Amino acid sequence: MTEWRQQAAGAVEAELEHARQADEWSVLGPLRRTEDGDLVVDLRGRRVRPLIDVRVSGCQNPRHGTAVPVSTEFARGVLWLHDVGPVPSECDRVWAREVTQGRVLARLAHGLRKLGDAPLADRLAEGRLDAAGEDAYSTCFVPGLHLVWGPPGSGKTQLAAKAAAELARRGKRVLLITDEATAARASIHAVGDDERLALQRDLADLSEVERELERLDAELRDYDHDAFLAAERRVENAQRAAALRDDFDVLRERHWALVTDAAEAEEAARLARRSHDRVAGEHARRVEARVLTNRLAKVEEQLGELRERMRNRSLLYRGRKNDRNELRVVEEERRRLVSRIEECRQRVNTVSDDVRKLESDLDRMRAKARELEREESDTRTQLELVRDELMRLTAAGLGDEADHRFYADCLNRELPRLHAERESLRERARHRAALRGRFQERLWWIGERGHELRLEDEAWWWESEPVVVTTMTGIPHTEGAFDVVLVDDAGSARLCDVLLAVAQARETAVVFGDLAQPWPQVSPVELERLPEVQRWVLATPFAHCGILTPSDAHAHPGCAVLNRQYRVGPSVQAIAENIGYKALVAAEGRHTEVVLLDTAGEPVERAALVGLIPEDGGAILVPTPDQVEPWREVLRDTLTVDVGTVGTVTGHEFGTVVLDLTIDGWYDRVRSFISGIARARDRLFLLADLNAVRCAPKGTPLGAVNALHHQGGLLVRRLGEVLIPRQRQQSATEWSVTVTDRTAADGTIAG
Repeated sequence: MTEWRQQAAGAVEAELEHARQADEWSVLGPLRRTEDGDLVVDLRGRRVRPLIDVRVSGCQNPRHGTAVPVSTEFARGVLWLHDVGPVPSECDRVWAREVTQGRVLARLAHGLRKLGDAPLADRLAEGRLDAAGEDAYSTCFVPGLHLVWGPPGSGKTQLAAKAAAELARRGKRVLLITDEATAARASIHAVGDDERLALQRDLADLSEVERELERLDAELRDYDHDAFLAAERRVENAQRAAALRDDFDVLRERHWALVTDAAEAEEAARLARRSHDRVAGEHARRVEARVLTNRLAKVEEQLGELRERMRNRSLLYRGRKNDRNELRVVEEERRRLVSRIEECRQRVNTVSDDVRKLESDLDRMRAKARELEREESDTRTQLELVRDELMRLTAAGLGDEADHRFYADCLNRELPRLHAERESLRERARHRAALRGRFQERLWWIGERGHELRLEDEAWWWESEPVVVTTMTGIPHTEGAFDVVLVDDAGSARLCDVLLAVAQARETAVVFGDLAQPWPQVSPVELERLPEVQRWVLATPFAHCGILTPSDAHAHPGCAVLNRQYRVGPSVQAIAENIGYKALVAAEGRHTEVVLLDTAGEPVERAALVGLIPEDGGAILVPTPDQVEPWREVLRDTLTVDVGTVGTVTGHEFGTVVLDLTIDGWYDRVRSFISGIARARDRLFLLADLNAVRCAPKGTPLGAVNALHHQGGLLVRRLGEVLIPRQRQQSATEWSVTVTDRTAADGTIAG
């Protein structure tokens, strides 16, 4: 019985050859902050695979930049981020290590080829079932391989969870495989420690500096600081030159005034000196005359003595000749003195000026002249300095009108201040790159440590937990590790996946499912022609065991049936029956309102239509993935409403479901249509053109809606009337008018 393992593995490997080899990290989407401050990433419309690790990073691979490990929680197609802490500005995307399709296929093929003794999987491969119990619940406790069929809303998921808990209480290890575990598999707890938060704060500060530098670079993109400084110098030179020209004019006038004053002072001093010299000369000659007069008196006295001596000497006196010579000398001196005295007397005028006063005036005038000369010299020096400075400024360049406009514009835009801020930031952050690299590396290894701890916890979880809940894609190769395996929602599961899941069971394997689920798919579609792909990939466990209709399920001894249903109302049941699916039964007391929103062929205003969905949430189902984005755009701020195809929207039940039938009539997606309408509990909105519904063929989704319309179970409303309520009309019976001809007391007309 080993040949089926190799055949199934070969079919999986045929698909694996065409699977895209994804990188270790993939982008989940842009990071968003809600109005309440929560951080989320919108995954609506995307098939969510199990997440192994989640980081917030930038546009590059998390390994090559800042990667912030975060805790996550998945709900209604939205991944909520918790324990994030400070986030650097460049971290605007959410990255994840996720279980890619290629990895799932590789693990599945490897598990099938290495599969050892697995009697329950062998029985499923042969299509042989063991006898089921009295009902679906008791079947979970009967050893062997069994199927449980139940239509939508019959409580398969709740029954499987209840049975798993009871089996665990009885000491059994249970593996519960359900799509409800998608949220759990997408939820991750990050390592939360003080070091991580401190590193994130440091990186956020560095990023803030870098972002500020980028902002400053953008604002200073066209700014040339050297040109500004040159223009500033020229403008300052022009301003300085203008001021110096004024100073030069003042100094020049002052210099001329000082030159004039100095000349006048010099002339006054010269005149004073002349007056002083004249008076002083006269005084000197007067003194000289007085001295000469005294000398003359002495000379005359000497002359008298000589004459007297010569008269009294005898003829034989030998000194007579000497006396005569001396007499001549004295007489000559007397004559000279008399002449000099006469000359002095002739040159002396009568003066009354005080010589000391004249000397004081002369000293004062000389001091004033010297002071004026010094001031003139200093002023001349200043004038020469100003002239030289003007020549230097002119040679350096003077600012013209263009320089003034450029300089004023830079100051008005505060560009020099921004430039100074940028240079200051650059100086302070000179070692920023080295710090960033060190912080990023440490933060990366903290995230890796958390990743390793999660893997260790998951390994312990698979080995020790009494009940392990996972998705079909999250099954490792641990054959025979569980006593019981319960596979929920396997009506559309691929047989190869269910075979590997059943192989994990030692005693009991129960596969739950609905026959109306969409068929399995393979990519590329050309592989559908391969016999092994048709048998092991495209077949479902129910079809492989010969159960194709609800009657087959009732008749097969190995298949238990869930008859009672809890969710859908009579209108939804009628639509399913009109298509040909007879298994839906209206729940007792349940009324699901079905409303056809008639678009009348007009474009749909999706944003207004969202208001019809209650705040507690709902789902909008579209036929193809390419129609998700317009809806997701209008649901950007409404995170309680899921949107996507039947295969991507997680969850079996919603209070309100909107089915978009405007572009695609779901003719090729009948099973998806049945699955979609069966998810509505309280209200089902069908968005379509009423004329298209009326013209739809019988047996198609739109034809079934038209049949319900004829049966009277469909409420039709024009979409415009729903979105824009009519103005309330006043009933004519609400008004009564009484007319009287009696005049009121105040003179007014009564009525």
